[in-house]
Amino acid sequence: MSNEKPQTLGTVMNNIYFKSNKNPNELVLGAGQKQYNEINVIVSNSDKNKKLPHSNPFLVQAFIKQVVNRHDNIENMKYTRQGKILFTTKDPLCAVQLLSLTKFMETDISTDVIWENICSRFFIFDIPVNTPMEELAKEIQEKNDMDVIEMRRFLKQNSVKDMSPVLITVLGTTIPDEIKIWFINQKIQHFIDRPRQCTKCYSLAHASRICDKTNVCFLCGEEHVGPCQEPEKCINCKGPHNAKSNSCPAYIKEKKILEFKCRNHITTSEARRVFHLQNMKYSEVVKSPPASAELQNTVNLKFEALLQSVTEKFECVLQSINEKFEKQTAIFADMLHKTIEPIMQNMYKIIVQSLETNTSPTRKKKLPKNLDLSSSLPMQWDAGSKNA
Repeated sequence: MSNEKPQTLGTVMNNIYFKSNKNPNELVLGAGQKQYNEINVIVSNSDKNKKLPHSNPFLVQAFIKQVVNRHDNIENMKYTRQGKILFTTKDPLCAVQLLSLTKFMETDISTDVIWENICSRFFIFDIPVNTPMEELAKEIQEKNDMDVIEMRRFLKQNSVKDMSPVLITVLGTTIPDEIKIWFINQKIQHFIDRPRQCTKCYSLAHASRICDKTNVCFLCGEEHVGPCQEPEKCINCKGPHNAKSNSCPAYIKEKKILEFKCRNHITTSEARRVFHLQNMKYSEVVKSPPASAELQNTVNLKFEALLQSVTEKFECVLQSINEKFEKQTAIFADMLHKTIEPIMQNMYKIIVQSLETNTSPTRKKKLPKNLDLSSSLPMQWDAGSKNA
């Protein structure tokens, strides 16, 4: 039978469960002296069956400015799919003022903190079962400068074990690798929750108490009466195994999500959202070439374009030089032809005249002089010249 009695530090139930006597406001103020990323305050309708009405943002801002004098420290406000309002701040005093609200506009409300954002949970092992929970809490707080919020001893009913593990929740998002209790440096283990499965539809996304679906067979995933005759088929991943298999890809994914949640001090829904986004980005990166490869391809393309442009310009310049060279060569060849041909013709005529018997001696003496003249002034000679 449950025996609940108040203690100095908190409330103890059957030496199995301990809860601090500090109220949420005191705990939030205490979190201001610890390390954390942000404080999220949830505002919901006091009637659990109703949602908070969506109001004009301007009117909401005016209301918050009236009732929260540290409203400048509110970093974000958003409506959740559950019909609640989530306020995000890093200021503990601002969070306390939000927690103290009893009305939002004209609606009666209840407030709470998302404790995962400002708390850490860990296991310590081999704790004697006869150790009072309050004594253990006091020892942890005094020797390790920690604020213990909750403790739960993991002990099966009618167990004869002398030792048991204890799950401890403390303020702050950073914890050491070990803590000191009774002069012993006790190793600790981060608490990572296991996937919880609905016992009606065997989904990993919700608990049985909120499931509105009909009971299905965990072996085949179908509704039937009597022993299952169908082949195994997982209702979560559609694989050839039953829904309780620990090797199910959906189960493994849920374990990773819960580990991500515990290590980053966020809610399960937020962990699922971030995990999904990270997987999407990873798949996009896998499908597309890496940034370094894209950069290398871009550089290669630009270099090839530049090289082609330089090659084309060089070919144009080379072609122009070749054309000019061919033109000059043609001019030189034509000039040489025009020069050599008359010289040869004149030499031929001079030789012929020197060999003629009827040429006068005086003219024969002038032939070498004429030959020299024809060599020194080649451009004056012509094939049809009458100077010969």
